[in-house]
Amino acid sequence: MNLLKYRWLNIGILFTVLIAAIVSWAVLGLNLGVDFTGGTNIRFPVNRAVTSTEVEEALSTPELQKLDLKLSSPQPYSYIDAEGNQKYGVLVHTRFLTAEEQKSVVGTLEKTFGSLTDGGAGLDIYGVDPLIGKELVSNTIIAVIISCFLILVYVAFRFEFKSGVAGVIALIHDVLFVIGVFALLRKEISATFVAAILTIIGYSINDTIVIFDRIRENLQFRKKDESFESVVNLSILKTMRRSLNTSITTVLAILALYFVGGPAIKEFCLALIIGVTAGSYSSIFVASPLWVVWRNWEEKKRLKGKVAAAGTK
Repeated sequence: MNLLKYRWLNIGILFTVLIAAIVSWAVLGLNLGVDFTGGTNIRFPVNRAVTSTEVEEALSTPELQKLDLKLSSPQPYSYIDAEGNQKYGVLVHTRFLTAEEQKSVVGTLEKTFGSLTDGGAGLDIYGVDPLIGKELVSNTIIAVIISCFLILVYVAFRFEFKSGVAGVIALIHDVLFVIGVFALLRKEISATFVAAILTIIGYSINDTIVIFDRIRENLQFRKKDESFESVVNLSILKTMRRSLNTSITTVLAILALYFVGGPAIKEFCLALIIGVTAGSYSSIFVASPLWVVWRNWEEKKRLKGKVAAAGTK
């Protein structure tokens, strides 16, 4: 099977995905969470399923209206706890609140949906000052850039510069694909999303390095008439089963967490599921073919130079 026969198709899919992700990001924007915009998130447990309208009406008291909460649409959620019981709650997002203002909001919710039990189990209040949120945005961008640069240096040192660039392009594909999907689905971008992105980068480049390592091993024993393209194709085929098995088992484990875990980790799990899937595709069908295309282009350029030099003699 010659997988590299379809390399231009796969590279075309890569750039189509990149363009689509950038367009969705630019047009729809990102649903930035409290970690980046600043504000307060209150996860309030309730004993039944509620609607956003019910919560908005409950928080429309004169006392809270004076506080100008800048309330976003509340998000009801449900999950199954460790004991198998169905639990309900609602996520309330407001501007950054002081401790007293938080007590006022929680007290109002208790009056409508019932007092908290078990010492307030299930209640989670998380606030971020807007200035800290802006700093986190810049730090996140710097962290992703530094990680990609260090990966480029490592792969270039271990293999060659062309393979390092190919690996980083595949990583950019994975990251932008996840961001594009989250933009389309209007999923919240939070600090856990950043952790998921960094995890995806590490997972994807590890998968790519396994293939690159096999390519390097096979290059040492290739025949004189065997092309670099043939060696790469053989290396991909020999490592594909390992890559797919690893990715499938990883995704299955994350799916279990997504459906059984609490609401706080759902976006994290969703990002990992999308990223691991995209990373497997890019490692097998993008990184190595890009390396082949670059090597072939350089080889043709070198041969043309030799022919031109011979013609001038």
